[in-house]
Amino acid sequence: HNAEGKLVAYCGRWPGEPAEDAPKYKLPAGFHKSQEIFNLHRALRQPNEEPLIIVEGFFDAMKLWQQGAKRVVALMGCTLSDAQEELIRRHTDSRSQILLMLDEDEAGRTARDDIAARLSKFAFVKIHVFDQDGRQPEHLSAEEISSLFD
Repeated sequence: HNAEGKLVAYCGRWPGEPAEDAPKYKLPAGFHKSQEIFNLHRALRQPNEEPLIIVEGFFDAMKLWQQGAKRVVALMGCTLSDAQEELIRRHTDSRSQILLMLDEDEAGRTARDDIAARLSKFAFVKIHVFDQDGRQPEHLSAEEISSLFD
């Protein structure tokens, strides 16, 4: 869905690890994930006082949503495009809080500093660092998610 809630694409995921020549995710032809932010239309319905949690993947966002963190969105990757930055800027202000929670791997660590620097120009940004290499938001327990907001 786009920010207004209109369905713009769908996604399928290969079960388990895909073959070397197969993509992990299947998106419709012509869809440019860099133009949208997954779950933004739902996150915008939540109170602005809650931090906007930004994660990489669909399943990260779904897991946090199921655990009660309703103001969560996914970039559908570890990079932030100019269009995605503009979407976030349009829906935040200098009083907004953003919790950047990317995967604890080389790509996530590299991306989070760049993304935090870009978003901190117009909102307060906190980076969540996982305690173990390879951890992702979808690995968090309900208690760990709850403690993020204490």
